[in-house]
Amino acid sequence: MKFQRKVLMMTGAATLALALSAGMTPAAFAQDAAAATDDSPVVVTGIRKSLQSALRQKKSSDGVTEVITAEDIGKFPDKNVADSLARATGVNVVTGSANAGGFGENERISIRGTDPTLNLTLMDGHNIATGDWFVLDQTNGGRSFNYTMLPSEVVGSVEIIKASRADLPEGGIGGTVDVHVRKPLDLPAGTFAVSAQGMYATLADEWSPNVSGMYSWKSDNRDFGFLIGAYYEKRQFRRDGQEILGYTPQANFAGSGQTLLVPSLIGSAYFTQERIRQGVNFMTQWKGENLDIAFSGLVTHLGADNENHNFMLWGSKLAGQTPTSYTTSNGYVTSASWDAADAAAAGGSIVQDDIFRKAHSSTYVLNLDVGYDFTENFSMKAQVGFTSGEGVTDDTAAWETYWDNVGASYTLGNPITEVSFPGLGGDPTAATYLNNKFSWSWGGTISSPDTEAYAKLDFRYDFNSGIFKSVLFGTRYTDHERTLDYLAYAWGGNGANSGNSNVDLGTVFKGGVTPADYADGIGSIPGYSYADADAVYNYLDTHNGGRTFAFYPPLSFGVKEKTTAYYVMGKLAGDNWRSNVGLRAVKTETSSTQWSANAPVKTVTNVFGSWGSETTEKAYWDYLPSADLTYDFGNDILLRAGVAKVITRPGYAQLAGAFSLVDSNLTGTAGGNPNLEPYRAWQYNLTAEWYYAPQSLLSFGVFNLDIDNYITTESFQQFFRTQQTPNGANFTLSGPANGGKATAKGFEFNAQQPFGDTGFGVIFNYTYVDAKYDNGKPLDGNSKTTYNLTGYYENDKISTRLAYNFRSKFNSGSDRGTTMWQDDYGTLDGSFSYNVTENVALTVDAQNLLHEKLYYFVGDPSIPRAYYDNGQSFYVGARLKY
Repeated sequence: MKFQRKVLMMTGAATLALALSAGMTPAAFAQDAAAATDDSPVVVTGIRKSLQSALRQKKSSDGVTEVITAEDIGKFPDKNVADSLARATGVNVVTGSANAGGFGENERISIRGTDPTLNLTLMDGHNIATGDWFVLDQTNGGRSFNYTMLPSEVVGSVEIIKASRADLPEGGIGGTVDVHVRKPLDLPAGTFAVSAQGMYATLADEWSPNVSGMYSWKSDNRDFGFLIGAYYEKRQFRRDGQEILGYTPQANFAGSGQTLLVPSLIGSAYFTQERIRQGVNFMTQWKGENLDIAFSGLVTHLGADNENHNFMLWGSKLAGQTPTSYTTSNGYVTSASWDAADAAAAGGSIVQDDIFRKAHSSTYVLNLDVGYDFTENFSMKAQVGFTSGEGVTDDTAAWETYWDNVGASYTLGNPITEVSFPGLGGDPTAATYLNNKFSWSWGGTISSPDTEAYAKLDFRYDFNSGIFKSVLFGTRYTDHERTLDYLAYAWGGNGANSGNSNVDLGTVFKGGVTPADYADGIGSIPGYSYADADAVYNYLDTHNGGRTFAFYPPLSFGVKEKTTAYYVMGKLAGDNWRSNVGLRAVKTETSSTQWSANAPVKTVTNVFGSWGSETTEKAYWDYLPSADLTYDFGNDILLRAGVAKVITRPGYAQLAGAFSLVDSNLTGTAGGNPNLEPYRAWQYNLTAEWYYAPQSLLSFGVFNLDIDNYITTESFQQFFRTQQTPNGANFTLSGPANGGKATAKGFEFNAQQPFGDTGFGVIFNYTYVDAKYDNGKPLDGNSKTTYNLTGYYENDKISTRLAYNFRSKFNSGSDRGTTMWQDDYGTLDGSFSYNVTENVALTVDAQNLLHEKLYYFVGDPSIPRAYYDNGQSFYVGARLKY
């Protein structure tokens, strides 16, 4: 925390010092701020134009919102839309799922302390299907949108809506993000922009190309236009890390009479990936006297092949042996040493996993918007479209080997745990490394399609007098389907070669060794040799009968969901106030299919056993009232208040997933619970805002979320008929269930201030959230403290910005039976551009300038879970626009 405070002080002090050096005294600063108005003749561009436009939209809104706008054609503030969202008040981002750690690029958002699954992302008011490249995100089957699928080049502005309204689609308890793409009739005719950058990743030590372009045209009478954009982004990614994959309870450890926790696996992780994101977007618009039509589309594809190597001390094997020495603290074995004899008796001291995944994800959207004015006062808007996303693991092959003749020792540390293997030697290409024993191979293919067809019809009638200004009413229908199909492989070599020293790491070794600088950024972790992907695939497919692929029901499921919503909302206004009051009624119908070996009818029989599917239907209504009030005190001071009832439906894998039943004691485990109710909550907001200059704002707000039906893992009863229990009975299952209540309450502060006409300015926001279950435990994903500090400078030639983002520690979920926390984390990013001419600019962007690392721990920061170094990224190039 001291370091973060120091960065804040340095960044703020540097920005103020620059302003003062330019001749800007505090008195002059205050005078210029007071004199500025929205009618100021000063023409602003770039950063200042973006801030001014965003504040104008925020000020005119009916509720509590944040707005981010692009600085110029095709230039959003950050390389990733989620990066920019992270700088908005009350928004956090994560770079990966809890048990996978971060992967260097922001993927999901969290608003006001809520889990990413409790927030909704829209594109121009409609849903976007999502795809996940990472295998655990595919099998987890959540609802949160993956922002790696949304290139920033297509975005014109983003609205973060924190106070729900009756005319908004339901689904965002924490908030709703509405991404607005650019429209050709809003741009000058013949607008053209292209950007080309080389991206350098410090850990991968490679340059990669990033190219994007856009062209927009409209007719002379401005009634018809089209826009098309395309992009290609390549990124070489490397992550160095240390992982402790769970803690094993060992009864009577070393004869102590105590049950102590021993690290199950202490791994030296080496992850590499090539990401290629490419796609196109388009829009055509036609505007008549009473009729407006827009047809738009987005197609994006992310290639994400990756390798994950992990060289691990096998603590769960060694835990049953008496170490030569050890220490303990608070129930954990904090250090221990075993010799080669212990390793032999345990059956292993080191295990290595070399996992190769061919993966991709994709998203596409086709959307038609139609607007028609029946009269001057009565209008209609219709929307119909289809969106599809898919996360695919095209193939996975794992090669696991182990050593049972090498001693091992460790000492837990924060953040690095010291590990050594006496007797292994220092050359990872020597026979002592390569001549070990084969353990197991696993893998397969996963397809996780996500599709939705939708239609929406809205009407508006405006009144000409009185405080009742307009009435809005309409309906919305969606037909959504999410499935997971897993094809696993069986390989005869597993039985034939397990424990065999004739098949080993050396069998598939082709010279692969961790780089000389491996783990230099995180501590002293020894390097090692690893298997070759082509050699592994070739061996598996040409030995012991090859791989036999078959449908694997335990990890497969399907959910169909249809929603029908109706709403009515009135808008009212007086001399100094405006308000909206409405009600939204929505019906949800789900059909959840999951597989069980205990199903009465078996429809799948293969190498993995006999399985049957069971489908559960469920339907329910929700009635969601809402009201917002904005009062104008004059002098650009606004007070906003709002209340709304909101819902978020359960995740798809929470509704359907594999389960097993044990007839002998009427118990079982459930991966899904099709009878789950949605999360239901009340939102309360109160905010004061002062717009004292075109690019300036001071605001303070308090909020409260009261959440019911929070989904947790619990024991519950469900009725089943099985072959052994033909008359049926209530089985006690462990799985997702609606638990108790939760709350998320706190306050937000936001300040934006240019320093007169010097070109300097500063933006600062701070959010405090206390989010917890009714039993006092913190909610997953909640950082109590989040703040952002941005300093910028801009003139006719130069535009530069330095932005620091910080979030405090948060509970990132449960993994292998233990709770994971991500420690405090802050990043400093920067951007610089120089206008060579009116149409050509040179650009430099940098991410993670301070080279911060991700640290995860279990309960107490002194008990480590993982430590990752994702490196830094730099972009150098040019932009051309006309």
